[in-house]
Amino acid sequence: MDSIILFDFDGTIADTISAGLEIINSHAEKYGYKKLDGDINTHFSALQLVKLAEIKLWKLPYLIYQLKKKLSEKSDELKLLPEAPVLIKKLYEAGYELGILTSNSYKIVKAFLKKYELDSYFTFLKTDVSLFGKKKALAKSKKVLNKKILYIGDELRDIEACRKNNIPIVSIPWGLNSFEVLEEHNPGLVAKTAGEAFEKLTRI
Repeated sequence: MDSIILFDFDGTIADTISAGLEIINSHAEKYGYKKLDGDINTHFSALQLVKLAEIKLWKLPYLIYQLKKKLSEKSDELKLLPEAPVLIKKLYEAGYELGILTSNSYKIVKAFLKKYELDSYFTFLKTDVSLFGKKKALAKSKKVLNKKILYIGDELRDIEACRKNNIPIVSIPWGLNSFEVLEEHNPGLVAKTAGEAFEKLTRI
């Protein structure tokens, strides 16, 4: 097949959302921003969450650095999201080339994939993408790969970045954003299970 399916990592393959929220909230008092509520936050994009917490934009690079550092320290504790390996294996067995494009670090992604014996399924890794740099990273990957790209992710910013690059995306609600908000922005292309995601991806 002359196409590749790129996965997001955080909230799509790895359960880093709860760990990330805990780390972000633990720094709130020290850096002077509001704590985030996990249930409410499923309705907002990453940028909206930054505004909701009243985080100063100039503080973001340092906070992201701290987040990656703490996640690296907790990497052994990160769990595999249950639907992810089912979807990965189904797509691989169907003959699709698979990759990952994520803002998480190369070290964390590689260690996680090796731990859960998923490293052999992926031929392309694009890591350390800036928090709001997914649009640019997808554009560059499109040129490098020179083939049709499909994407699967859990956030509103994934939908936005894919739309701007004319890349089809199937959204999943087991990460940051809820089914309702994803369906509102990506109607008909939100999958609650690995089986549904497989069907939608293979029909695009």
